[in-house]
Amino acid sequence: MKKIIPLMLCTVTAIFLTACGGQKADSNGTNSGVAEGKTEEKADTQLVTGMIAYAFGTQSFADDVLAGLVQAKEELGIPHYELEIADVSETASGFRTLIQQGANFVVASSAEYCDGMLEVAGEYPDVYFLYLAEYLPDSPANVISFEYRENEAAFLAGALGGMKTKSNKIGAVLAMSEPLQLRYQYGYMAGAKAVNPDCEVMITFTNSYADTNIGYEHANAMYSQGCDFVGCYSGACNLGVFQAAEEAGDGNYCFGAANGQFDKSYEKIIASVVKPVNEAIAALLRDAQSTGKFDTSISSLGIKEEGVKLLFTDNENLLSLLTEEEKKAIEDLSARIVSGELKVPGTEADFNSFSYTYEVK
Repeated sequence: MKKIIPLMLCTVTAIFLTACGGQKADSNGTNSGVAEGKTEEKADTQLVTGMIAYAFGTQSFADDVLAGLVQAKEELGIPHYELEIADVSETASGFRTLIQQGANFVVASSAEYCDGMLEVAGEYPDVYFLYLAEYLPDSPANVISFEYRENEAAFLAGALGGMKTKSNKIGAVLAMSEPLQLRYQYGYMAGAKAVNPDCEVMITFTNSYADTNIGYEHANAMYSQGCDFVGCYSGACNLGVFQAAEEAGDGNYCFGAANGQFDKSYEKIIASVVKPVNEAIAALLRDAQSTGKFDTSISSLGIKEEGVKLLFTDNENLLSLLTEEEKKAIEDLSARIVSGELKVPGTEADFNSFSYTYEVK
């Protein structure tokens, strides 16, 4: 993370700088002038960031992105606006509101905002959008996009669940049937099957990133049906999963997400699928003030690039549940992913053809 991701992100950010080519903010903080194209010269455009989310303060991925923007505001003096949009149909209006407030670099953190983002990007060619859900190879010039290989870290979580389960049943509560979530699903399922071909993996979608109660209901059903490890990747719904894990009692555990979320259920979250994006976002904006060089050759970030990882708790009671063989297996699987020996599926088609088997020694 410290060496690779900030470098990649700072080069991506330079697209914004150079494409704005000498635009200056007017007295209201909005851009004037026309983009002059991509160069390697610095621009003195005043960066103003903005982002929307269903809700903030739930330790979701959006909060991690927001933390990076807030850090940039505190350290670099970059103004920032944030807006909660509960209804996805209001996405475009939300982006327009941010732009009218002065934002000229807007972050879209998940796929449900894609259509609204592209609509507004066409209206404001001098405003740049950073899209974090997937890589869009044919997007407009002012849309910067890349995707995380969440499937790789989810694979490790699924493998851990597959190794530790006593019931031979594990589950995961996801949000929407979208690329980001599907990468998690198929990576998680593949990890469990690789180490334990007989393990049953239950997957459900809440169709919400914000409803804690729905997350609880889905996870509670899984624990009631015998799952003893349940993962989650569904924003605020995760909090309901943690509650269900606590009520499920001894022998039942869960996997967190976002920044780890361990403080939300310290006795139940054994590990978390994380994307350490907050420092990367801060680095992105830091370099945006000082460099005009850019490189958009990287379109995805996985374990090799330190863009995702399986982060373990510091709770010694939970860590003591892992044998040395299991710890070494997770390390070995991670190394095989980095080397390219192990290709983790991120789609249904890839999962259906996946036949990797790993023996824990």
